[in-house]
Formats: sequence, structure tokens, C-alpha cells
Amino acid sequence: MLNITAIETAMRTLGLNGTTLAEACHVSKEATSNWLNGESIPRPSKLAKLAEVLQLPVDGLLKIYEAPSPVFAYRTKLNKPVTGAARDAAEELARHLQQLLPYVDDKSEFEPPLMREPSLDEDRIRNAANAVRLSLRLGNTDVLSNEDLESLFHTFGAIMVPVLWGLNKEKHENALTVYLPESKTSWVVFNLGCKQDDYKYWLAHEYGHCLTLHGLSEEDGETFAEKFAQHLVFPDEVAYECLAAIRNEPNRSAQVNEYAGKYGISPVTVMRAVDRLSEQLYGAVTGLETPGFYIKWNANRKNVPSMAQCLFETDTPTQADYVAKSQVAYKTPVFKAIQAFQEGEGGRNPAFVANALNIGLGDALSLSHVLWESQS
Repeated sequence: MLNITAIETAMRTLGLNGTTLAEACHVSKEATSNWLNGESIPRPSKLAKLAEVLQLPVDGLLKIYEAPSPVFAYRTKLNKPVTGAARDAAEELARHLQQLLPYVDDKSEFEPPLMREPSLDEDRIRNAANAVRLSLRLGNTDVLSNEDLESLFHTFGAIMVPVLWGLNKEKHENALTVYLPESKTSWVVFNLGCKQDDYKYWLAHEYGHCLTLHGLSEEDGETFAEKFAQHLVFPDEVAYECLAAIRNEPNRSAQVNEYAGKYGISPVTVMRAVDRLSEQLYGAVTGLETPGFYIKWNANRKNVPSMAQCLFETDTPTQADYVAKSQVAYKTPVFKAIQAFQEGEGGRNPAFVANALNIGLGDALSLSHVLWESQS
């Protein structure tokens, strides 16, 4: 595209207007008007003549367009900002997902629902979560199901990318959201290796990022997403009930576990919601968060299945089973997009697969092969 600012500056310096510029370039006034309005670009010969008339190098007439960089939100297992190799991997993943856009039908007749002027105001975040629940026809004490949550992403138009990152890899976490500003597409990469009781909270967290399109700074964006997820999966109305039950029962941990089981979330999520309200109402937390609590919680987590076990009945499904069942469960186009990308490249591309999904090269080799062999 033309650098209109440079052209108009040169015209003022040389005392040229649209008519005299057209005469000097031996074109119609309409042609120069279209150039200056950004509606057309001169042919190479006319571009050279324009540069000569304006006494500018040809390169000075052209404005190099740089696509905006992908934006991503990603946290480590200890809920700290991602840095170093993990951040590099997330950036690489975002760039590779961008290359899949031509193979994904991301066109919609509607704009996605977004939160206006997102902020960290507690009441506004609570109202946003309640509005989302209302859109699902859920009351403030109803259980938000996994299916409810997954439907939000489809309504939003986000592309879901289920991955198998496992449970104990330091650089991996439960979810990652990528927003591509140029195409206005959101990609939600989520780990099927996460524990079942983490799944709902983490997806709610990523939906919070979608609602703001990363309109908040990195740290503020994470704070918003954490608070939004808390209110969405375990609203204050339920937390008040749980707090009252805890204060009236000697076995307080049993009450926490009961509510966690009912709402399909971690006892830690319940405990932190209850502590927040307890501090607001009574000026002190419940005292539930102790080393003993975490010892017992970690011991019990061995019995909590992963989402992979729920979907595939194993943490290590075959790549063919992983693709087939994930496509059905999440209506994701990502595997067909990778398949089409490889076909367009003329062969298997495990390095691309590894970077696009942030998986090891061995898994990428196998997945690349499965997708190549399944071409119709």
C-alpha cells in the first residue's frame, strides 16, 4: 500500500495538488485521487514516475504492512507469569496456529460477545459471570456442566484445540489462549491431561480471556480471568451456603469436599471462594488452608481421573483415537486444518505439528503420520 503521509508531505513541499500531480505523472486526476484515497496502487511504471515527480525513492512511496503479533495468555503450574523457554514455546505455538488460518472456516455472520471496557472491579466481574450463566439459562446456584462451558466457546466462535500435555511436565499447563488480531480469531488450547476437577475452572479462566480479547494488561488480564472463573463455576450465592455449612459443622473439610464434588471443581477452588467471603463478612479466613489440608488433598488427587481418562479411558490413547474422539467431543477443526496444511506443503511436517501443539517430536511424528494417512 502507498505511504500516503509521505506522498502528501512531498506534494506540499513541491507545491503540487491533485491536478498538477496528475499532469506531471501523465495520468487522469481520477487516478491520482484513487491513489491518495488508498483505493488503488500505481502500476510499476507509474509508480516510478510518481517517485520521480515527488523526488522520493520508490521504497519511500510504499508502506510496509506488518501484521499485528499474536497475543497469548498462559500461566505456569504455580500460577506465575510464563518466562524463558516456556514463553518462547507459547509464542511459537501462536505463530504456527496463525499459519492454519487459511484452512479453518473462521467466518461468522455475528461478532462474538465481548465485555465492554473490562476492568478488575469485583462487582462488574461478578455481573459478567452472572450474565454468562443467564445466557445458559442457569440460576446462580445451578451447576455449570462441562457441556455448558464448552458450548460457550462455540457460541463465541473460539477454536478449541485439545492437546495431550500430560500431568507432570514443568513447562506445560492446563490451558493457553491465543488471539490473532488480524483475523480476530481466538484459539483455546487446553490440556486433556489435566485432572477432571481442574478442567472446568481452567476452561472458565480461558473464557474470561476470550471475553476481554486480552484488552487488559498481562497481569490484570490474569487477575480478571481468575476472578471471572471463580464466579462462573462457584458463584457467591453457593459460596455463602458453603460458608454457613462450614461454620455450623465440626467436619469442615467434609463440607468443602461435598460442595466441590457437587459442582465438579477442586476443593481448593471452593476453599478460596469461602475464605474470600469469610474475610469480607467476618474479617478473617476460615483457617481451612493449612499444610494438613494440602497433604490430604494431594493424597486424594491420585483417585481423581484426568480428562483423557474420561474421554479415552486412558492417559495414553493412540493418536488415531485421540484425533477421532476429540473431533467429535469438541467439534474442533484443528486436526483437519493441520491435515490440509500438510497436504498443501506436499508431505508430512512433524516439526510444524510439534510447534503448533507444543508437543514432543515423537508424538508429533506419530500424529503427523496419522493425519497424513487419513487424507480422503
